[in-house]
Amino acid sequence: MPARRTARTLIVALLTGALAVTTAWAGIGLAPVKDAVDDLGDQVTGLVEDAESESAAVAALTPGQFVVGAAKVSIKPRPEAYGGTWETEGCETMGSPSPEFFGHLGDLRLTWPENPNCLYMGGFGIGPMNPITGWNEAGQDPGEYGLWVRALFISDGTDSLVLTQIDGTSYFGRYGKLCEGCGAFDIAEELGAKYGIDPAGFMMASTHAHSAPDFIGGWGGVPTWYMNQVHAAFRTAIGEAVTTSAPASVEAGDSLSRRFNGERRDLYWSAEDNTMSWVRFTDSATGAGIATMGAYAGHPTTLGSNGGTAHPDFHGVFAKRVEERFGGTGLLFQTGLGNMSSSGGTLGVGLGLAALIPEAGGGQAVTGTDVKVKQTFWSQPITNIPLGTLGAVGFFDRPFTPLGFVEAGKHDVRYCRSVSPLGVTTAVSAASVGNLTFTGAPGEVFSNLTNTIEEEAPGIAFPLAQVNDGLGYIMQSFETDHVGRQGVGFVGSVEVGDDDVVLSEYEDAYGLDACFGDAVLMKTLNLMKDLRSGA
Repeated sequence: MPARRTARTLIVALLTGALAVTTAWAGIGLAPVKDAVDDLGDQVTGLVEDAESESAAVAALTPGQFVVGAAKVSIKPRPEAYGGTWETEGCETMGSPSPEFFGHLGDLRLTWPENPNCLYMGGFGIGPMNPITGWNEAGQDPGEYGLWVRALFISDGTDSLVLTQIDGTSYFGRYGKLCEGCGAFDIAEELGAKYGIDPAGFMMASTHAHSAPDFIGGWGGVPTWYMNQVHAAFRTAIGEAVTTSAPASVEAGDSLSRRFNGERRDLYWSAEDNTMSWVRFTDSATGAGIATMGAYAGHPTTLGSNGGTAHPDFHGVFAKRVEERFGGTGLLFQTGLGNMSSSGGTLGVGLGLAALIPEAGGGQAVTGTDVKVKQTFWSQPITNIPLGTLGAVGFFDRPFTPLGFVEAGKHDVRYCRSVSPLGVTTAVSAASVGNLTFTGAPGEVFSNLTNTIEEEAPGIAFPLAQVNDGLGYIMQSFETDHVGRQGVGFVGSVEVGDDDVVLSEYEDAYGLDACFGDAVLMKTLNLMKDLRSGA
């Protein structure tokens, strides 16, 4: 198969020393990556056709070893490189429109009447709220973190997993008007074909930092030039991770970290996810660090709007600290954050989680050498009328389908069934790397889902949230507040006398459907079962 042939071309080249590492580049498209891969293919054509040589090369990987590469590319706005303008003054907000507010009504890029050259933070109410007027710079001094696209490539020579994250509030699987081909599913299809990787093997997540840029349009528009820059950053980071990969040793762990988060539902006590899963990859030949990855549940809202300065929140603190300790690229993904708030502040959470990762040799050995990937798509109903209406008229730049239907649950007697004339096509993903399990859900899943995935997974599990899509809060049907989902959740509570009376749950106002969580969990567990059985 062409996909396997390309992947094996890369592994053979890596293990025979044929790969020439290219110099770093940022945000300039795929030309350097394409040239490197084409040159690589010319060098090893004979080896690819020699089955015995292929088998010998792959066999050189010992149990617990994989071919691994990592890279990061800055997403600091560079409008001059993409034909645009970034304005930090005169950016309209819902609370204080400028005199030019109605002058932007003719901009059909998005429905919000706001300045098309402004960047906004996400996660605060609905509509343009907090324009970005400054940027946290990357540097050596404390407090300098930068905002990035980070990529981690893991392969066994035949199948590959690509884990990618962006410092942003949310990122969609498909886009409508903001850009062409820049959605997570689009990028997976494009780069999957280029590098011979099954598109199912791409898990592209956002950190959900509220002080980072919005990429879905729900909190103001996103300039097309900036979406193009971010698209290029994804392509470049993934390309560099693939082409600089090398045989690596792997160790992982699961650390109790309950002091750094806590559940936040108002009307009932909800399940918590109190552990951080982590994995570290080290170059087998040199001992140099390639990547250190953590996965934890907690909303990164420690900075609020940060005075208008874009910041990666505690994800940036964690990444910088593990890079200082172990080298390579640091990444911190979200797990069941939907009902979890963080606790301890920006430095407290970031440095605290990083400190839980032991020195080399302090983790568990990873068994096996296989990488397997699975993915399934479906049309999810949207029964949240306010959100569905906003989406249908263009306030969220996401394509929708004319019909959504789902039924899911542990037993057909108690299945959750839902149907709607408006739906959205999305997906869940699952992968195994030896005895490690990685899953991806398309939004802010609740911890009951991630806890269940962890219990059902062999070995250590990484039940990642905000993967390949950003479709709001995702909870199971027994946790849903139906009244809150129809707009009342935007109000949340009211004061009656001296008392604060809770009317509904805030999170449900951003939940698409009562059965969304049941569908995500069932489909994910089915993928995990298929991975174990080899189906």
